[in-house]
Amino acid sequence: MCWWPAPTCLKMISERRLIPLSIALIALKLTKRIPEIEADYIGADLGALILAKQGKHMRLALGDFDSVAPEDLDLIRQMSDEMIVLNPIKDDSDSESALNHVLAMGYDHVIMCGALGGRIDHEIVNLRLVYKSPGRISIMDDQNRITAYGVGRHVIKAEGYSYISFFTESEAIISLENMKYPLRDRRITYRDLYTVSNEILSGEGILEVSSGSVLVIQSKDQ
Repeated sequence: MCWWPAPTCLKMISERRLIPLSIALIALKLTKRIPEIEADYIGADLGALILAKQGKHMRLALGDFDSVAPEDLDLIRQMSDEMIVLNPIKDDSDSESALNHVLAMGYDHVIMCGALGGRIDHEIVNLRLVYKSPGRISIMDDQNRITAYGVGRHVIKAEGYSYISFFTESEAIISLENMKYPLRDRRITYRDLYTVSNEILSGEGILEVSSGSVLVIQSKDQ
């Protein structure tokens, strides 16, 4: 089963041969649902306990685990190939530490679950993390899929999402095709908010980024 958009689940290694992409799923402490996908599970702090209690074997469990009971730590160890205990006094969040480790492991795509909701400061950090490797990292929950895209022409499938919105941290030049509100070589800045709640037509749309980078949020009502 490919939970990721279909074209992204395969990569061309020659003109005639396609192979599945390697996908890592990072579960953070606010994870409510673990999707059944073909991915390696990574548990970040309390997210590791959530995975362990649901019987999901992890390739890596990582965090300071300062709020995890000793018996739960034992369960996490049993349910992971590797466990890294971090110093609770550190310069980055558990989600950033986990993402840095996973990117270094060479995965093609990384899905972060449990990254939205809770403390607003943590949510902002997680949203900014997708810029670490545009097109390679997504935040996903039951209502949203969030990805950053850099310069290039990108096909984005609707995949059941009703709306699509575009934002930039600084400025970007974008074109939108096969969408309800198309744009052509439009310069947008972080002040622009009219790029919210667009809609993809006929199943897939085109985002072309000529300069800068863009945060793309696909969403649907509950």
